[in-house]
Amino acid sequence: MSTSNTRSTYRKGLYDLWRGIPDAIRSPIRLLLASVHLQSSVQRLLGVEATSNTFMTMTPETPPALSKSIEHIAHNNITGDYYEFGMFRGYTFWHTQQTATSMGIKGMRFFGFDSFEGLPEPKDIDAKSNEFKKGDYACSEEQVRNSLNTHGVDWSKTYLIKGYYEQSLKQSLKSDLQMGSAAIVLIDCDLYHSTVPVLTFIADMLQDGSVILFDDWNCFNKSNTMGERKAFHEFLQVHPEWIAEPFVSFG
Repeated sequence: MSTSNTRSTYRKGLYDLWRGIPDAIRSPIRLLLASVHLQSSVQRLLGVEATSNTFMTMTPETPPALSKSIEHIAHNNITGDYYEFGMFRGYTFWHTQQTATSMGIKGMRFFGFDSFEGLPEPKDIDAKSNEFKKGDYACSEEQVRNSLNTHGVDWSKTYLIKGYYEQSLKQSLKSDLQMGSAAIVLIDCDLYHSTVPVLTFIADMLQDGSVILFDDWNCFNKSNTMGERKAFHEFLQVHPEWIAEPFVSFG
């Protein structure tokens, strides 16, 4: 068996093991692992190399959800681009591109947005919880690019946009990079104040059938008055022309 196949089998085994743990047990584990510093400590105890270069996702259920989303747009002839807000190490970004390519989807481009400095300082409503800290999930743009290079990303259809969203998500970006309609959007922003500018940015890029995945939908004890849930509920109130329907539950 090749090294890559061994790693894939090992990773799948870990995913299956994680999915088999009851949610009542997984939830507090997730809360503890929200700290990247604690993640690194646990990895060291397990003898796993704990560096920012480790190419993996902290939410094993996200890649399968993205694969299902790719299948959905392919089967329903929904065209457009992929937008990911919150890349961390870039694994899910790479996975989505690989899956789209393997399914023969042509014309889709891939836009990744991240500060590459971790989360901003939680403020106002985001500061009411200790779930996230400034700098969590930091991974430099150089490290992300190196990982994507190592694993074979297609740079002819890949764009990385650096910066905190309140400053980087300028409307001029859409014309400068000729961004198309949104086929799939992954929002992994954690915080309310990070999610609001993302939803504002993509508002006029949505189309019937767009898939929006929220990686941290159930954070803050599934409260509708915090985090991504609050931001999305407010978005739908401002945009009554859109109706959101459940598609896939993950994480």
